[in-house]
Amino acid sequence: MRVWYYLPFMTTISLKVPDELLARMDAVASAKRTSRSALLREALEEKLEVVASKSAPSLYDRSADLCGKDHSGVGDLASNPKHLEGFGS
Repeated sequence: MRVWYYLPFMTTISLKVPDELLARMDAVASAKRTSRSALLREALEEKLEVVASKSAPSLYDRSADLCGKDHSGVGDLASNPKHLEGFGS
């Protein structure tokens, strides 16, 4: 957990939240003995880290359901030169 102190170079923003969310936020802030601002900074940091850690899926991830669909029964089909004779002719 990061410890935040008031720093003069922090920008102030305003945020509109429903009353129910504000009540929940106040309850958590009170239980953690912290301010609303510190709680929101912490939550925003955590969310941004999660979003940043999600990378674009690889080609394999996107086509995993297609990979290995039709099995030839030949284990070295792509690596054994005898299976490649005449390929591309």
